[in-house]
Amino acid sequence: MQSSKMQEALKSFKKYLASNALKLTQQRLLILKVFMSEDGEINSENLLKAVQDIDPAVSRSTVYRTIKHFHHAGIARCIHHRDGSSHYEPTGDHNCHMVCERCGTTTPILNPYMDCLQQETARQQGFTLSHYRTTLYGLCGQCRAALHSAKSATCRHTDNQD
Repeated sequence: MQSSKMQEALKSFKKYLASNALKLTQQRLLILKVFMSEDGEINSENLLKAVQDIDPAVSRSTVYRTIKHFHHAGIARCIHHRDGSSHYEPTGDHNCHMVCERCGTTTPILNPYMDCLQQETARQQGFTLSHYRTTLYGLCGQCRAALHSAKSATCRHTDNQD
């Protein structure tokens, strides 16, 4: 985790809390630290588990409310998946990933060319890019192989009926 990224998120969160007459509790601070240290998306339940590994006294409702506060404070982005689940990730990140349309697996794209492409596209359009999210949809290797195997089996079965 970059300390400047954490400091920026903490500053925004404190401002949000103050404007809503809420306090920065030790539990909220812990949840923020855990959230900001995660790579990519996390759902509320996995965030709860990660926080409770450090402090088992933190309740489910505290984590769920706090992640909503992060969202309202602008330090977390909510991503709704096709399966109905919601995940959160820190805002301001450059985020690219691939999503399998069959099993829902999300795979990060760690390719510096993707960042260059996004930046250059924005520059050419006279656009100042602050952050972006690119999602590619398709089939992961396992689902593609399973689908290919199923099609092959169907073809062999059909061929044997002649």
